[in-house]
Amino acid sequence: MSLNTRERAATRDELHANLALTLLSPATIAAELGISEQRVVAALAVAGSRPEDIWLVRDYLDYSIRAGGATPHPYSSLSEDMRAAAQTWFPLVDVQTIIDERSI
Repeated sequence: MSLNTRERAATRDELHANLALTLLSPATIAAELGISEQRVVAALAVAGSRPEDIWLVRDYLDYSIRAGGATPHPYSSLSEDMRAAAQTWFPLVDVQTIIDERSI
């Protein structure tokens, strides 16, 4: 799954719109996910990032928004319909599994 320039820009805007809903910082997200802040920043920028990191950050944002009782902004390219295709190309990680493991 490769995004063109327009799709990358739209995805970046969608991620940032959902980041704003969470009120979380990239550092906090990184700590929660057990990855570096640089990986989170790159995923949010949809530039120089591993595709699986973009999906991981996307899923964590959605998880955090829903946990707060709100609804995330929709994604044009990182939709649930595209998840199955993405899983054939990238090793996607379940956010709930990470959160459960970190709370033990």
